[in-house]
Amino acid sequence: MSGLFESAAVQDKLVERLRALIGAEKVFLSGHILTTASKDESDLEPKAPLCVVRPETTEDVVNVVKTAMDFKAPITARGGGTSLEGSSIPARNAIVVDFTGMDKIVKFVVEERRVKVEPGIVLARLNRYFSQFGLFFPPSTSGAEESATIGGMVSTDASGMYALRYGATRAWVMALEVVTGRGDLLHLGRNVPKSSSGYSLKDIIIGSEGTLALITSATLRLAPLPEARQSVCFLFDELGDLCHASATISAFVERAIALELMDASTIEVLIGEKTLGAKHMLIVELAGTSTEVAKGYEDLKDIAGGASGVLSESGGFSVRKKATDVIRERFGPVVRTDCVLPLTLVSDFVSWVKDCSKPRKTFIFGHIGTGILHILLPQRGDGCWSKAEALAFKKEMAKKAVEMGGSISGEHGVGLGNKDVLALEHGLAIDYMRRIKEVFDPYNILNPDKVLP
Repeated sequence: MSGLFESAAVQDKLVERLRALIGAEKVFLSGHILTTASKDESDLEPKAPLCVVRPETTEDVVNVVKTAMDFKAPITARGGGTSLEGSSIPARNAIVVDFTGMDKIVKFVVEERRVKVEPGIVLARLNRYFSQFGLFFPPSTSGAEESATIGGMVSTDASGMYALRYGATRAWVMALEVVTGRGDLLHLGRNVPKSSSGYSLKDIIIGSEGTLALITSATLRLAPLPEARQSVCFLFDELGDLCHASATISAFVERAIALELMDASTIEVLIGEKTLGAKHMLIVELAGTSTEVAKGYEDLKDIAGGASGVLSESGGFSVRKKATDVIRERFGPVVRTDCVLPLTLVSDFVSWVKDCSKPRKTFIFGHIGTGILHILLPQRGDGCWSKAEALAFKKEMAKKAVEMGGSISGEHGVGLGNKDVLALEHGLAIDYMRRIKEVFDPYNILNPDKVLP
């Protein structure tokens, strides 16, 4: 941003313009609100914004963007603040657009299982409402359901535990209404299952982390709630055996909708080594009709048992969802990655990580059914990493994942935390991404320091 915008007088004029256009009651300058908006769920350094605005209409959002254009002021969109790579940490002196005031269900067509919602609606609230119709929105946030918003999920193409069978958020978005960095209001996509009309700009917006446009509504598909569900846990002595069993289950147990890994280090923290011994855990969820789930259970036992897996009554998804919070509480700030690997190579990658990180501590868990691994490098306690060591190894893991045909991020996105390794995966395509950014946001005001190196 220009040096002119750094002056207090210019900033005051911007705030006054916002108050006049959208209402003084929607513009916030108080310390605790700015502090909350300065950070997300990552352990990256917070940055205080200039102000927080809470729009209530699409017109409000257009007015905010046009004001930012005039002042060349940065904008950062914010939903539930659950980003893990700094996507919602504002740029210096940014306007934070807090979408929690736009949280309505706009239109529901039950016959088509289609709903239009505003971006600030929280995932758990959405699914509680639609459960009365026997429907749900399948993408999950693995523990952040009570705070993650639909706008944030679209912005990062969130997936979570159930991506194995249901896919990521992108698969469930039919249409978007967005405001670009030019101040233009665009309607992208249609209220139909498929269209072959023109470039799919909707899909460029999904996963762009607020760098191309601000989402003001999303039209989503919903899925029928399954008749029956069952969770099963298996313990393995060898992590490699668990990885191989997971690949087989993903391929051949059709009713498995989630496969979650927790390595022995994670299990020790969450449950206790004395309870289970030094074991690695695989958690599987089955869904379908009662008959399908029963058959899936027998198939699971055959596959896991054939790989030396043993049924366990301990653990489960309620424990798995606490992993990140518990590890951070006990071991302080962490450097994390969510690399994704081809399923047949997950075991090799995990072995490489364990070998390279000795004698320091690593926690490995994640959505192994889709090859997504959450690897946390703690900065406090026995076997901790220095921040410099952890960041260097994070880069090495990204490089290794790309060399093996994987990706630097399976669901957390790029934000600030993965920006410096993006080129490892995309090479020359980065130039094309920059050109797309220039088209949607010619003044570089939308999340200007995120994603692109």
